Formats: sequence, C-alpha cells, structure tokens
Amino acid sequence: MSDGPDGTAAAEEALARGDLAVAEELGRAALRDEGSLAARLTLAQALAWQGRGRDADAVMSEVDESALDDTDLMAWALPRAANQFWMLDQPERATAFLHTVRGRLTSAGAGATVDALLGTFTMNAGSPERAIQLAREVLSSPTAERQAVGWAASAAALCNARMGNFADVDQLAERAIAAGHPGLLRFTSAFGQTTALVMSGELDRAQDLAQELVDASPPSHPSHAIGGLLVADVLIARGDPADAVPTLEAAAAALAPTGYSWGPLAWMLLAQALGQLGRTADAGRILAKAEARHGLKSMLFAPELSVARAWTAAARRDSPGAVDAAREAARAAERGGQSAIALRALVDAVRLGDTRAGDAVERLTVDCAVRPLALAYARALTARDADGLEAAANGFEAIGMRGVAADARRHARS
Repeated sequence: MSDGPDGTAAAEEALARGDLAVAEELGRAALRDEGSLAARLTLAQALAWQGRGRDADAVMSEVDESALDDTDLMAWALPRAANQFWMLDQPERATAFLHTVRGRLTSAGAGATVDALLGTFTMNAGSPERAIQLAREVLSSPTAERQAVGWAASAAALCNARMGNFADVDQLAERAIAAGHPGLLRFTSAFGQTTALVMSGELDRAQDLAQELVDASPPSHPSHAIGGLLVADVLIARGDPADAVPTLEAAAAALAPTGYSWGPLAWMLLAQALGQLGRTADAGRILAKAEARHGLKSMLFAPELSVARAWTAAARRDSPGAVDAAREAARAAERGGQSAIALRALVDAVRLGDTRAGDAVERLTVDCAVRPLALAYARALTARDADGLEAAANGFEAIGMRGVAADARRHARS
C-alpha cells in the first residue's frame, strides 16, 4: 500500500511512527478524498491498534469483496480476519472467514498466505504441532509470497521454541526477518528466540535481544509494550520480579485495549511477578484480570496462566494450592506439546516445594542447560539432600537464574 496517493502515504507514515490518532485522522481524509482500498485498510489498522476493533470491522465491511481480484482480496481479507481473531475476540468466526476466502482464491501463492495466517491462528489457539505442520507446507511452497513466509516462519520459530526444538529457532527467525513483512511478526519470532536462549542458560543474550526491540519501537506503538513484555519475561526467569513489575504494568495497560494475545500474557506474567514478591492482594487482582481476558486466542499461554495461579497461591501461603497449580501448568504444557514450557513450569513447581517433580522432569526430553539442573534440584529436594540442593543452586546461579538458586539454597537450609 505504500505506493498509494499522497494522503494514504501520509497516513501510512503516521501509522508506522505509532501516531495512531494522526493516522486515523489522515486515513479518514484519504478515504474521503481518494476512496481507495489502501486508504480504507490504513484507517482500519489505525482503529484496530487503538483497540477499536468494531470500528475497524465496520470500515472494512463496506468493501464489495466480489469485485476484488486475488491481490486486493488478500489485502482486505487478511487484516479483517486478524481484526476478528484478536480485536473482536472472535477466533472461530475469523477462521471460518479465512477458509471461505481460501476457496475463492485462484493463485497458489495467495492460498499459501491464507494458510500461513491460519497457522498463526492455530498456534495462538494452543496447537503448536499443527501450526508447525501448516508452516512447513507454506515454507516449502515455491509459490509462497513474502508475507506468507513472514507469518509461517515467525510462528514456526515460537512453536519450535515452546516445544523444546531449539536448533531451528534462529534460522526460522532470520527467515521471517528476511521476508521483510512489517508489523508485529518480529516479536513472535523474537519470543521464540528469547525462550530458547533462557532455557539454554543464555539469559544475557535473551535480555539484550528483547531490549533491542524495545529501543527500536516507538513508545506509543503496541510493539514497544510487547518488547517490554519480552524483557520482563527474561527478568522473571532471572529472579528479578521487582524489576519486571513496572515494565509489565505499562505493557499490560498499553496492550489491554488492543485485543492482541500478548495482552492476556502481560497480565499472566504480572501476576507471577507480584506473587513472587508476596504482594498478595495485587497478585490476586491481576490474576483475575488475566483469567477474564484469557480465551481461545491466547490458549497457547494457558500454562503461563496456571503458573500465575501458582505464585498467587504461594503469596497467600497456600503451599498445596501453589504446587497443584504449578503441576497443572506443566501438565497443560505437556498435553499441548510445549515441552520447554512444561520444564519451566516444573522448575517453578520445585521452587514451590513439589517433592514429586523429578519423574516429570526426567520424562521431558528437552536438550538444554536448564533440564539437568532442574532434575538435580528436584531429586535433591525429594531426598532432602542439602549438598545436592547447594550444588543445584550453584548451577542455576552460574546461568543467571538467581531466583531459582535462592530458593534451592532456602530448601538446603530448611
């Protein structure tokens, strides 16, 4: 759309800067003066990013889709489906709409692009294995367009990371970046990279990568908040919940009106951090917000919600409830094929006093720095082995997970 008339180009530039109110004003003027599809879609995007999904849908619904060729049909259908999925919280409607559009397309390249977005929807709905299958089909297609490659590679990077298949994550992220498709795809693949780096014990690299995305994003743009969320996730892994809280509070406030799946995740991580700090009332209040906003579009992050419940229970000094919630997080992650997330949840379970976590850790075949440390911690806790707990603490401290190390030492003393 960047080669449209001057009014549309100005609106697009405002959108890229994160000046959403200006983009809306310029987009309305461009639509009134030019009446182009490009102007309409720019206006709709400006509205959607302000959390005004219904207004965006109304702008897009005025298009006569029967008059569109494949190129224009795609330009219109993809943002409309994305708006339905995320901003209107209507994932089933969005998926059905895309399948209908898929049946109208005549070019294989356009079909691959629809399949790539369907794969992203599938990932968010909590089926990473199926999402990877769809992504592979797109990435192996000789007719896949750059946009399709961007969607598919970024989703595959995050799914592989959460499933514990770390070897391909960087390559997939690089392929997504090389596709050059703008928007928030970079944060999907980056979350895959930071997840892999954290589990590999490279927390400095993970935090640096996330911080670079924050620094490169306009403060008023949703991308800035998502970058902050990625930084905070690493801070929580480090054992720095106090530093994570203000970042997550800002991210949650900025993302709440947008409808993105990142919004519920921000509340989940904030509840975790507050629970770890013992801020009982605050953790309970934020957990309620996370539960209220969680749904099919954020089902990929269901394990994080259970971890938030675990730390909120711990803040209430409900140790059995905390362990049960952490175990449920690990089971939910394992059921969904998210082995790396299951492992991270089991580390939290052991920190919270789960003396039966060792067998579950051993069952996970995630090849990373965290697994042997988690297994040693779990076995030492079960055996009440103070020396083993101290050794596990030293191992976690060496990779930068100071919070886990502190809890292992606390268990060693007790």
